[in-house]
Amino acid sequence: MQFKSIYGQQEIKQRLRQLVAENRLPHALMLHGPDGTGKRQLAIALLQYLACTNRAEEDACGQCPSCLKFEKLVHPDLHLVFPVLKPAKWSLSANPTSDDFVGKWREALSEHPYFSEQQWYEVLAADNKQGLIYRDESLQIIRKLGSRPYESEYRMMLIWLPEKMHPSAANKLLKIIEEPPPKTHILMVSRHTEEILPTILSRTQLMHVPPHPQAIIREAILARGEHNDRLVEDAVKRANGNFNTALQTLEQDASELDYFQRFTSLMRLCYSRAIIDIDNWVNDVANLGRVKQKQLLDYSLRLLRENFMMHMDEPALNYLSSMEADFSKKFSPFIHERNVFILAEEFQEAANHIEANGYSRVVFMDLAIKVIRALIIE
Repeated sequence: MQFKSIYGQQEIKQRLRQLVAENRLPHALMLHGPDGTGKRQLAIALLQYLACTNRAEEDACGQCPSCLKFEKLVHPDLHLVFPVLKPAKWSLSANPTSDDFVGKWREALSEHPYFSEQQWYEVLAADNKQGLIYRDESLQIIRKLGSRPYESEYRMMLIWLPEKMHPSAANKLLKIIEEPPPKTHILMVSRHTEEILPTILSRTQLMHVPPHPQAIIREAILARGEHNDRLVEDAVKRANGNFNTALQTLEQDASELDYFQRFTSLMRLCYSRAIIDIDNWVNDVANLGRVKQKQLLDYSLRLLRENFMMHMDEPALNYLSSMEADFSKKFSPFIHERNVFILAEEFQEAANHIEANGYSRVVFMDLAIKVIRALIIE
């Protein structure tokens, strides 16, 4: 993956190139920021640039043997680490590691370069689980980084979502992150640095990758051949700097339509205090996998924010699709400064409970009752 294949982020690209040119690339660098900003691609492009045997000032050559292997993510000195799940029929005593799923991860990156954590779990057919980087993975990391490079002069490792490390795995890696072998570079890509052990963070150099401005999102969408003005502008507004969200909008993601219908249904039922129908809604949502329940709550938080912006008459800060806007024209008067923070806090708390494996039926029924109370605040 070359820098030129990544949309936007010109300042970050220049900083990364400069680190290599000045021989100042740290042994542990963490690119962090929100989803859909190209952090993972930038990390891969940086390592390809580092290993390229014929690199130019602006980019890797894309043609040398090293670059050709990087394009397929099969370079023998590039090691990939990411959250994995233990399959239902896993029979081995050891926990799974990235090597067990690396083929699927390469394929996912090839087909959807901006794929999110949730989309990765969907690739693994894991509706009701969330991934981990297990302790067994840390033992493999130590072994791989302790081996001699095969082809490059560098040992290179990409760790996607280090916040998903089991504490025992993170603690096991402290020494090698702080004092790796010579010419070893560990690139970490994080969405939530606050969830990473402070002892890991203190051993890395952090570089924030910001959301894309709307102009870059629009340019990228048009470059893909989409020329329907309404669809393009819907995608740009809803992306909020996340190119993956823009792509999902263009693809008319069926799950998001489902979340829209579930959210609007809950709001109508809570407003009318239809307890029996709310109970049916809760039972239905409780049958969703935990990952989809979390996505529904995240989507609901976004719509609450957008409705508050509409209520405050801030169209420039509104990122609604035309379908959502039609609903919000009638609903937004009920989301105001006296209840928006209450609602946001309750939806966020429900999301936290779901992520902590709380009993989903209790979580969603409790949420519905609190929504009823919040909606009657005038």
